[in-house]
Amino acid sequence: MHQNYNTEIQSKKAILIGIKLRHDIYSEVEESIRELADLATTSGIQVTCELIQTKDAPNAAYFIGQGKLNEIKSIAEETKSEIVVFDADLSPAQTRNIEKVLNLIVIDRTGLILQIFAQRAQTKEAKLQVELAQLQYALPRLTRMWTHLSRQATAGSGAASGGTGQGGGAVRGAGETQLQIDRKLISHQISHLKKTLSNVEKQRRVQRHNRTKTVNISLVGYTNAGKSTLFNALTLANQLAENKLFATLDPTTRTVELPKNQKILVTDTVGFIKKLPHQLVAAFKATLEEVAESNFLLHVVDASNPQIDLHIQTVNNVLQEIGASDVPSLIVFNKIDQVEEEFLYTLQIKHPKSLVISALTGNGIQELKNHIANIISKHDIRLSISLSYQDAKALDYLYNHGHVVSTDYKMENILIQAQLPRRHLKPLDQLLTNSTHTIQ
Repeated sequence: MHQNYNTEIQSKKAILIGIKLRHDIYSEVEESIRELADLATTSGIQVTCELIQTKDAPNAAYFIGQGKLNEIKSIAEETKSEIVVFDADLSPAQTRNIEKVLNLIVIDRTGLILQIFAQRAQTKEAKLQVELAQLQYALPRLTRMWTHLSRQATAGSGAASGGTGQGGGAVRGAGETQLQIDRKLISHQISHLKKTLSNVEKQRRVQRHNRTKTVNISLVGYTNAGKSTLFNALTLANQLAENKLFATLDPTTRTVELPKNQKILVTDTVGFIKKLPHQLVAAFKATLEEVAESNFLLHVVDASNPQIDLHIQTVNNVLQEIGASDVPSLIVFNKIDQVEEEFLYTLQIKHPKSLVISALTGNGIQELKNHIANIISKHDIRLSISLSYQDAKALDYLYNHGHVVSTDYKMENILIQAQLPRRHLKPLDQLLTNSTHTIQ
């Protein structure tokens, strides 16, 4: 994947800037900038200072006031900071104006999140998705971020671009500026990536169609809520589970066996976050469709985080944005090993249908499996079968795909009470050639 803008930020020092507007709650602004600090640390930046300015409205030219800019300049000189990270989305003009005054690298919240995604993308699909998001973000910000393109435009890729080795499709036309060439190149790359990801989307649809015979449950939640740790606990897999934001980008699906002989598919997904960049939502469309097409969602919440309500609401907002708000869900409060029992009691009063677990210690995992099994069983059909001994294979099918409640062996037949997912009824019917059954 090409580095689409200046990514030489690791190990550099940065000042973080937040702004409290007229109707903002100060504690939420503080929490947001603490989260920005976590994002910065995840990206490899060293945070030297956190500043919050109170204003009625953002400054149109600089986002913050001139006085705060002068303060930042002094602090940057004292702390030898090279980067300023804003806890908001800056317009391209604001970014340019701030850079001119401070002579420092300026990154907004979206840019920082894109940096982290670029660092953490492992598979080809994730890298394509992140690159598309970066390009869409960078297109209106070409003035200083795309210095590497001047080399590409003159050196060219020859055969790759259909040219003659003299710059291919990037040869400068009459009167074209380098900026115009860069814009053409980016637009071409965006178009190519969208086409490639469209094919990925089709492949995912085929994969989902092939999995329709099995119930699929997706793990969703705020980033760092412990989804991957829960995924490992449920599936006995070895998925990467770090105490970092956005540790997982690529969806991973595994089979889980539940009580009553039920088998389901569980999918671990990318974590959500407040102010999730719309470029990422668009670029990760194929990935996020996994969530929207699920049969059920486990909404994993970090019970030890002081912003529980905000995190729950943020996830619900993203689910609505991706068309998954109507998928049935269950809130699962994780990390209960880090909170007091009295607090858990209060949580369960506020969210009476929720469950509490510790994916790390395993506490509550079996209860969660039982609960999922009961939810799925509600959609099962109950059967009374008078099974002929000639159709003995049907009994094996029931044990393998359903839950046999009772068996009564008679001289001429076996009387069976069983539960079975409706999708398995037709294959069972084909095995009951000499038997009878009724649906209760």
